[in-house]
Amino acid sequence: MDRTSRIALPIAACAGLAALALSAAVQAQTPVWEENFNGASIDGNTWTYDVGTGCQIGICGWGNSELQYYTSRPENARVENGNLVIEARRENFEGSPFTSARLKTEGRVHFKYGTLEARIRTPQAGNGLWPAYWMLGAIGVWPDRGEIDIMEIGHVDGIAAGMANRRVGGAVHWNYGGGHASHGDFADFPTNLHDDYRTYRMTWDPQFIRVTVDGLQYFEMAISDIEGASLHEFHQPHFLLLNLAVGGTYTGITDPNAITAPLPGRMLVDWIRLYQDHPDSELQIGGDSAVPAGRFGVYSEQGGLAGALDFGSDADLFVWNNLAPINAAPFEGNEAMAFRAGAGQWFGLGILTDYRNMSAYAGGALKFHMRTTTSSTFKIGINTSFGDSWVDFAAGGPDYGLVRDGQWHQVTVPFSAFYELDLHAVKQMFMVVADPPAQDVELVVDNVYYESP
Repeated sequence: MDRTSRIALPIAACAGLAALALSAAVQAQTPVWEENFNGASIDGNTWTYDVGTGCQIGICGWGNSELQYYTSRPENARVENGNLVIEARRENFEGSPFTSARLKTEGRVHFKYGTLEARIRTPQAGNGLWPAYWMLGAIGVWPDRGEIDIMEIGHVDGIAAGMANRRVGGAVHWNYGGGHASHGDFADFPTNLHDDYRTYRMTWDPQFIRVTVDGLQYFEMAISDIEGASLHEFHQPHFLLLNLAVGGTYTGITDPNAITAPLPGRMLVDWIRLYQDHPDSELQIGGDSAVPAGRFGVYSEQGGLAGALDFGSDADLFVWNNLAPINAAPFEGNEAMAFRAGAGQWFGLGILTDYRNMSAYAGGALKFHMRTTTSSTFKIGINTSFGDSWVDFAAGGPDYGLVRDGQWHQVTVPFSAFYELDLHAVKQMFMVVADPPAQDVELVVDNVYYESP
């Protein structure tokens, strides 16, 4: 479900696959994590949303020519009668002809290996609805991060065969030889899948990924040849996604008027359970590792911090383009980020970390010291599960304390000034970028930290 371009999956028929009985070992296991949707609302400590059309992160139509606008409104995603309800609606919204929702556990629940079960009732797919239950790797950029599509319904081939509501597919996507590789399978269920709740079960271990619906296996992928088939992506933690798309290349329908599936359409999720017993299994719960409130050092050597990044261990400074280091005295401590950007080329840098739960800093601010004389516009950004979010620093615009006189000044940017921040899942805590400047630019930055309210 996550790619810059998508064609119909190379689906191979799986006729004649025998039903797999639930093993006694799985029956006896206790879930290491479960979501039962028993609260009054969607738990923000477990779930967050992808919002919009994907254009804001450079993949309009979410890379699949999808027709819906994803929202976080209760009209599209809510808890009701012990179920998560994801509802697709035909309505004009922000320039799109449909709305729906896409939820994910990024930065909140990540795991590697295990048996994952979910009890789901899908909508009537008809022509154009595309329910999906899937996973993305928590490391890297697609396809390097890997993708496991546990359940997808509504494929163009199923529609053509008159099996839109009985054909269920699974797939994996990864990087092979520097390009996108994929493998997909499907099976035709004896009755309509939307007639009742179905149990979708994925077993994932170092040898195989297998998926069944009510015991009928429809997908299998051998993943033990890590080096030969370049399958590293499937041996690292992933997070979950649930969504209901409208149209797109998977369905073969990109004309809003050709969507004939009943709307509103609802995907109901009763529960999800994860079992793990492999010695190499991993489970990461973001809420258990929230950074304490106070001041968190992103690039700072000051004392009294609640925590700090350790460069070379859990953080790295990446220079993306057109920045040459220069000698400059730091504001504090022994080092500063000091660079010159040449005229005529864009420049940028970012501080990359693992996921950080900075939710205790909501309502606070990003603070740093900077000295520069440039009149050029540049941006300061943070990357979270929602993607990049930027604040413009334009001559004559909001300066947040910056004076462009070549002297040190403290800059304070409230987190509320950034668009779409998910402080539960921060991946790049500080970024600088600019379009090609007309003249050379010198920037010196030091003492970067987050401060809670």
